[in-house]
This record gives sequence, C-alpha cells and structure tokens, in this order.
Amino acid sequence: MAMQQRAGGEDRVSALPDATLTRILSHLDTHQAVRSSALSRRWRHVFTTVPVVHLSARPRPPGCRKAPVRIEHMVNSVLLNHDCTAPIRSFRVICLGSPPSDILIDQWIATALFAGAEKLDLDLPPRVTEQPIWPHTGTSVDEAPDVLTELSCSMPRYLFRSNAADATLRHLRLASCKLDLPEQALFLGSLETLWLRRVNAPGEALQRLVAACPRLAELTLEECPTVKRISVALLHLRTFKIRCCHNATRVFVDAPSLQSLGFKGSVAGCSALSLPDWGEVALAVDICMPFLERCTNLTSVSLSAQQQPPFFLWHRARLPGLTHLELRGPFRNRGHIAALANILDDTTGLEVLTLAIDRPQVNEASTCRVIKVPKDVRPSNAECFRRTLRKIQLVKYSGTTTQRRLALFLLTKAVRAEELHVTFATGVGGGSETDQFKKEMEGWKRNPKTRIIYHAHG
Repeated sequence: MAMQQRAGGEDRVSALPDATLTRILSHLDTHQAVRSSALSRRWRHVFTTVPVVHLSARPRPPGCRKAPVRIEHMVNSVLLNHDCTAPIRSFRVICLGSPPSDILIDQWIATALFAGAEKLDLDLPPRVTEQPIWPHTGTSVDEAPDVLTELSCSMPRYLFRSNAADATLRHLRLASCKLDLPEQALFLGSLETLWLRRVNAPGEALQRLVAACPRLAELTLEECPTVKRISVALLHLRTFKIRCCHNATRVFVDAPSLQSLGFKGSVAGCSALSLPDWGEVALAVDICMPFLERCTNLTSVSLSAQQQPPFFLWHRARLPGLTHLELRGPFRNRGHIAALANILDDTTGLEVLTLAIDRPQVNEASTCRVIKVPKDVRPSNAECFRRTLRKIQLVKYSGTTTQRRLALFLLTKAVRAEELHVTFATGVGGGSETDQFKKEMEGWKRNPKTRIIYHAHG
C-alpha cells in the first residue's frame, strides 16, 4: 500500500498539519519561505504564520536589468501579510545601500515587539559612505578618523522600556545606529544578549544601558568610538567581548560568573581594565593578564597579535581552568612561534588550540627545503603537550617557511594530540603542492596515532 502511494505521487509533506509546516519554514530565510506559497494552494498562506522574519538586501543578479526590490518594500510586504494572531519570535533585517527612513524603522520595531519578539537584529547602513572607524588594528587613537556622527537612525525610546511582568525581548543586536535612551524607566529585565556595533551613544548612555540589563549573560561592544569609561557589574555575565573600542580609557568589570573574555585591536596606552580591589592593568603593556589570572573559572580565551614583540602579550599568567585557546596573528617569523611557546608553557590544562593565520601569504619557499624548529623554541616542553592537548587547528595554512616550522613544532611536541585540522588558505596551489604539504606533515608526526585532517580553502 505504501509503495502504491509513493508511486501515485502522493504529497505527504503537504498533508502535514499547519504547525509542522510552519516549523519547517521557520528554518529558512523569509525569501525562501515566501516562495513556498507558489507550490500549491495548500502552501499559499502557510508562510504568513512563520514566527521568524529574516530578510537581507540582495544585490542585482549578474545580467539582470531590473533593479532589485528595496529592503523596505520586502519588510513591509512580509509584515502586512503576516497573520496578526501569529507571533514573531525572531526579527532580523540586514540593509545595504541607502537606509530606510526613521519612521519605517520605528514601525518595524513596534510591530515586532507587539508580536512578542524574543530576538531583534537590525544591521543598518550609515547614511554616509561605509568606512571602517579604525582603518587597521595598528592605527593609533590620534591617527584614527573622527567618530561617525551621521548614522542611519535613532532607536525609539520604547525599545528600552520593558515591564518585567510581560517582557519577551531576550536578544538585542544593533549596528550603525544612534541610541536615544529614555531619561526614566530604562529597564530591560529579560535581556540576555546585547551586541552593539558602530553605535553612537551620547554621554553615559551605554553605561546606563548595561546597568539596566540585570540578567545579561553575553555582552559585545564592537567599533563603538563613544565608549570611554564603562563599568560592567553584572552577576550573570558569562561572556564579555570588546573589539576596536580604542577610545576606552577605563573598563571596570565585576562579573563573578565570567567564563570568556574576548579582546581585539590595538589599545591606547591610557586604556585600562580592572576588577574591584585588584588594581588597574594597562592594556597597552599587558593584555589583561593580571586580570585574567584571577579569573580561575575562565575556560576560553581569544587573543589577537600586535605588531611588535612579544606579539602575543602574555606575562606568565597561570590559568588552570583554561581549556580552549585561540590565537590570531600573521605567524611570519620565529618570534611568533616563540611567543606561542611561552603561552603554552603556562596553559597546563589546555585541550583545544586554534591558530588562525591573518593575512596569509602564498608559499614563498620550496617544500624541498629542510625545515627545523628554531633553536630558541626547542627547549619548550609544555605540560599541556604531554598531558591534555588533544586537538589543534591550523586555519588558512599557506605553507610558508615560518608556517611549516610552526607545524613541525606542534607535531613534534604535542605527543598526546589526537587530531590536527589543517585548513588551506585561498590561493594555495592544489595537486602536487598540497600533496607535498600533506606528505611532510605525516613525516613530522611524533605520535603515530595523531590524525591529520585536511580541509578545503578557508
């Protein structure tokens, strides 16, 4: 009987109840969900009850003479067709080109919140030409361009008011906008994740916003030039990331539940990160290591290299609970390998090591050349190599002389490693070149049980 039904072409998917079809479409972006309405009459109105609105501006396809549909027209059409009795759990809009008007943004946010949105994500382009606030991580504060003032729109004040009894917003992500916070009744009692990028907040607005989120578990500040002095005192905060906020002169953290701290970018000499009664730490001299070594519950740390030695600023910090470490840098000379060795000597319980190679270069040396570990690195005998390190990841490997020395160092020292994942960089020649890289790595293994897994360009 089942064979006959399949042979007869019975559409079993369409026979599913509306709730199941809605759940299926909620895993697609809104473009694809709307297109499902053309399948049959059964699917015509299913997309109107999908609780997820994910829309992004799309460039004109190659060879297409018609102008692409503007993002505001797409969002308005989806919201007007949405079933007013169905909730909107996630509302995400990514704009390109000219930004929508303030009135439209206001209407979108009001509609999403009224429908019970738990996640609100607005990535809005600035009205001025898009350019990085900090051209590169090595730019000093004096050389950095002025703060962008002509941002796309101001967030409505009601977004930052919530009643603890009926609040639903848990995740808020805003990019390229101004924050116009209310003078009173500022409270986001249900917010768990706050991500702000290129946000212009006058005065102490960011400080007030963070203080109004008592249940915040994840906080990210990225390219926010108005951040100067901020105090993060949150009982439930587990993840704190601050990236390219180069005007910050003091960041005060009181988070007993902190598990992950992320930092990226060059820092002015006056910048400081501190905890209560633990003193200030100059980030330009020491990348928060005296701060980090007191956070014994830290399990994951991600650091970016600076341009000058010691490249990765690590001043003999002891982190017994650290299991995951990610280092992002160019790895262009043996000084980078020596800096890595110094860090590994202090991470006694490390389990996963990720090395992301920034600005990878095409291979500059012949694979026929014999590679040796630098003499100043050979004595390194990190405890994690002999006991805990199980997984190593090399990202954007291009096979330069230094990178080959790095791979040789890891394969000969990490005697307990179970896996080495190598992702080749874009531009690395295929065929015989990659085969030679693979052959020499297999010959460098000190532990014959170490599996080397190769991945395509990344």
